[in-house]
Amino acid sequence: MATKNVLKVPDKTAPALQLQSSPPVYVTVLPGKWLLKHTTPSWRIKDPIKGFQRIVKEDRAKQIARTVLDRDRTFPNAITLATDLTDFKRIDHQLVLPDKSKFLVVDGQHRLWAQTFSQKDAQYACIVHLDKTEQEMAEMFLEINDNQRRVPSSLRWDLVRLVRPEGDEAGVTSAEIVFELANRADSPFNIAIDLTGEQKDLSIKQGSLAPEIKTLVGRLKRRYDPSFEDYVSLIIRFFSAVRALNPEGWGDPSSTYYKARVLRALIRVLTDLALDAGSLASLTAPFLLTKLQKIDPATLVDERVRAAQGSAGVTDLYQAMRTQVFA
Repeated sequence: MATKNVLKVPDKTAPALQLQSSPPVYVTVLPGKWLLKHTTPSWRIKDPIKGFQRIVKEDRAKQIARTVLDRDRTFPNAITLATDLTDFKRIDHQLVLPDKSKFLVVDGQHRLWAQTFSQKDAQYACIVHLDKTEQEMAEMFLEINDNQRRVPSSLRWDLVRLVRPEGDEAGVTSAEIVFELANRADSPFNIAIDLTGEQKDLSIKQGSLAPEIKTLVGRLKRRYDPSFEDYVSLIIRFFSAVRALNPEGWGDPSSTYYKARVLRALIRVLTDLALDAGSLASLTAPFLLTKLQKIDPATLVDERVRAAQGSAGVTDLYQAMRTQVFA
């Protein structure tokens, strides 16, 4: 009886540097499409594809594919892999990876899954931990993912100002405006805005103001197409009027109008005032002060502001103040 010839898949070789020998840890570079066939985000989910789909956010992975892989860019950091294999055969400075090799993706799931949405076979820097039990892999996963600190929102906005990513003109303009608010001598916030999230003594953070200003920029651009100076001048006039409501309390986080959530809601009110005006120049500081004086301070008592958690709470504050301003 004739026997079928089984085509043996060749082993994968990859350049490697050994970081430690017991247990072995290597730094290597592997192609994304090969990695997708030999990795899983969870040992408990038999189908690796379903495992990735349950863990990663597809929109985020697609964005990485568009902005990094499709542009032939490389990631600034390595993905972390682990396996129960005790070691790999080495030839010179090359690792020999059997086709049956299987790795747990400890860190970098979104970066790796982005390969699914790109035609370009990206090269991934990898740190590979060998000779790990399932429990040790789980401990490593928790250690890396639980201890990772998210980039502070304020620092992210400051990076937007410096990097100026394409396609986010409103975001860049907003970050630039907040920077001006923090640095201009005529700004009510002069040196009183934490731009990076690191100045714990400052209660007003860039990450709190910038998203609301971005919305204002987007809406006013469609109506007036202002210059950058028009935006900055308008917002400085507005916050000067807010400060005039309670000059003694300005800068005090316990005062009525110097609370992040109140200021966020007030920026939304400014957006409505600007859209209702015939021109931005008509929104002078005295005119804005007249409008803001219609707000009943009782609307902003501490108990109510503390209860205004998240976006929904800011919306409640905004609606209450808007009703009074436009009464």
